[in-house]
Amino acid sequence: MRLNHRYQHDTNLEIAYLGELIATFGERSDLLPEEAIKNIIYPRFQQLEKERSKILGTLTQSVEEYYQFCLWIHGFLYNKILSNAGKFRQITDPNGGNVYFGGINCQTMKDKFTGTKPNLIQSEVSEAFTILFNHQLNPVESSIRFYAEFVAIHPFYDANGRIGRYIVDIYLQNHNFYVDWQSINQKHGKFLRKLNYCHSVRAKQKEFVNQEVYWQSIREKYIGYLLNFWSQFVEPINTFTRYSNPNNHQ
Repeated sequence: MRLNHRYQHDTNLEIAYLGELIATFGERSDLLPEEAIKNIIYPRFQQLEKERSKILGTLTQSVEEYYQFCLWIHGFLYNKILSNAGKFRQITDPNGGNVYFGGINCQTMKDKFTGTKPNLIQSEVSEAFTILFNHQLNPVESSIRFYAEFVAIHPFYDANGRIGRYIVDIYLQNHNFYVDWQSINQKHGKFLRKLNYCHSVRAKQKEFVNQEVYWQSIREKYIGYLLNFWSQFVEPINTFTRYSNPNNHQ
């Protein structure tokens, strides 16, 4: 069974950014970013997609296993491309290992979001994975809470969204759900805005520790908006199978 994993991204920006990473962490000075993406990274990710059920069969459902799994995915994708393949951002990296994402805020002319500081990545990633195993939440809610947290942490320099989505797919498939990424892609702007609101409030919560309770309540409100949107595109796998099988339309 193949479930659609396509998701919108800007290929030109991806190529440019990978070029910067190769210049800093590259294993081969002669490797062009276009070549790396087209001939190495994309085929490797397609291989992961094809082997998802096989991988799921060998994956222990635990925080530690998923933690190591996300490192393994990054290592698999960037092996012999980047020297930091399979590693989180490090404080010894250029710029202290800090990253910024989400583009520029037009009002402040500053970067919209800052990834978690390298010395806190390990603990925050572990906390993010505990969300997936919080039995007080249903799998649909756990998956989007995890995804929002993982992307906000931005543990790697590249492929955080791709890795986060793959983990969500693996997790939900284990619970007999799938994500209709193609339909989400058609409403990409709306999904991104809701996700960015959650990022913004998370940053406020981290900044104003003395007002943590207040910002936590605001964050829960925006997580609720994101969950309501997300829930429209997560369905039981048997629903997907039923509607994708032409023999059932008789």
